[in-house]
Amino acid sequence: MSSESMAGQVAVVTGASRGIGRALAVHLAGRGAAVAGLARPGDDLDSLAGEAGPAQLLPLPADVTSPEQVQRAFEAVSERFGGPTLVVACAGTASALGPAWSADPGGWWRAVGVDLLGTMITAGSAIRMMRPAGSGRIVNVYGNLGDRQRGNVSAFAVAKAGIARLTESLACELDGSGVRVFAMHPGFVRTPMTEMLAWSEQGRAWLPEFGPGAEERWGDARAAADLVMAIASGAADELTGRVLWAGDDLAALAARCLADPDYRRLRFVRDG
Repeated sequence: MSSESMAGQVAVVTGASRGIGRALAVHLAGRGAAVAGLARPGDDLDSLAGEAGPAQLLPLPADVTSPEQVQRAFEAVSERFGGPTLVVACAGTASALGPAWSADPGGWWRAVGVDLLGTMITAGSAIRMMRPAGSGRIVNVYGNLGDRQRGNVSAFAVAKAGIARLTESLACELDGSGVRVFAMHPGFVRTPMTEMLAWSEQGRAWLPEFGPGAEERWGDARAAADLVMAIASGAADELTGRVLWAGDDLAALAARCLADPDYRRLRFVRDG
């Protein structure tokens, strides 16, 4: 897409102070969108606007697990830029590591909440503004631990599996409304979170296979940014409700899904 192609778009990105969320917020602003970056207060959020030069990039403090804070942030976006046309729910954490039975239940549930509840609350505020407008696109950041068997990271895996199912449910509920919802796997991106998984004491103890070779496999967020821009353009509208991967050929994926309606959906396969 051209650098002018995001002009007129109003984007909200959560988890925008660090990692993938920050990269997406800066990228979208640099391509002409008016962007609000939501995250918990802190120096990382305060410095966000300075990364986009003269672009419209508004840092807004909000805890995504607070419906009131998220709603106030969306109202501030609407007052400043107009109603959102694109929302990317990127806030997440993989802080609860180790066997599920030995985890602190409160800490485990808070980790699930940042990802899953935060995505639900963000989507709710977005939808309440998008439905009256009859259009809009929501991108929920997914991770393949939602469909892989791996121990010691259950909170993150449960949250990501929930995000995929939430995306499907929202797409069904919004059918015919003009609002579309997608789950996006951004690829293996180097972020403070993946660095923690690779190098922290917790990460080395509970995910010893993660760190070795991570530097060879890490990438950046450019492919994810390209996918988000393609979604914003309407190129993925036929794929609402599905999991999209950074780097996907959207036309080929749409053809595959037409032949196999369950492709890229969570499903239970019963033998016999």
